[in-house]
Amino acid sequence: MRYVRTWQENHPGWVHKLWTDDDNDALVREHYPWFKDTYDALPKRIMKADTCRALYMHHYGGMYADLDFESLRNVEPLLEGRHVLLAAMTADASWEHNIPNAWMASVRHHPFWLFVLQTITRTVGAGDFTRWDYVENTTGPIMLGKAVEAFRRANGPGLTVLDPGVIYPVNWQVTMFTHETPAEENAMTVCDPFNAAFSNERCKALFPDAYAITYWSHSWAPPGY
Repeated sequence: MRYVRTWQENHPGWVHKLWTDDDNDALVREHYPWFKDTYDALPKRIMKADTCRALYMHHYGGMYADLDFESLRNVEPLLEGRHVLLAAMTADASWEHNIPNAWMASVRHHPFWLFVLQTITRTVGAGDFTRWDYVENTTGPIMLGKAVEAFRRANGPGLTVLDPGVIYPVNWQVTMFTHETPAEENAMTVCDPFNAAFSNERCKALFPDAYAITYWSHSWAPPGY
């Protein structure tokens, strides 16, 4: 909860809400009964929470951020004139994890979120929960990337994916697996929450132009995932 305060401090005029599992269940039950069978078929709570992020955006609009996301400055300049806002983590658009679902913003009732729900429904219908990354594939960033591709193929309007570094300056693939440059070595040391040298102050100092930063705590994943 330590980072929640940073969003409140940088966005004092906003209404801030912390969603619970009970809130999520009620949202589906009261406003998306047609989606309830798919929602109930999701085998893990994190998958239901992932899914409800799209429902927040569709039903209410606004901005969503994971609890390990720290606000570095007011994001309203990014939102101005835009309808759906996601962000890339790297310049490699072909990487299936490249558009995380840890941060998102939208006007309410935008049709993109229905594409997201359709993508989840198709994946659940296929019943493939045997992949090692089935959470990401069904309701996480892999699914979100597929929905983005489908929406763009349909010439859907109003979807913007921000450049790398704006929202996701820390690439978890680098901090957790590779570090080939001095900057990446430094990020590996101070930005990885599983490293003894982790320091959010030193980490965010590496990215002075970022609007926000997440340290990828992966608290939802079981040990060894």
